[in-house]
Amino acid sequence: MSKKSLLLIEIVWAILGLACLGIAIREISHNGLRGAWLWIVMSAGAFGLAALRDSQRKKM
Repeated sequence: MSKKSLLLIEIVWAILGLACLGIAIREISHNGLRGAWLWIVMSAGAFGLAALRDSQRKKM
């Protein structure tokens, strides 16, 4: 993969992580942690994959 495509995928993962984090904050304010744990896990996974893509892009 080229550096540009890895950067694009990294940005998409970061945006997805921010969106999930925003939904988690909204769920915490409305329903408490009970309804937000899945969104927190999804946000952490998305940020983890963005970090993985960042390290792959920097190694190229």
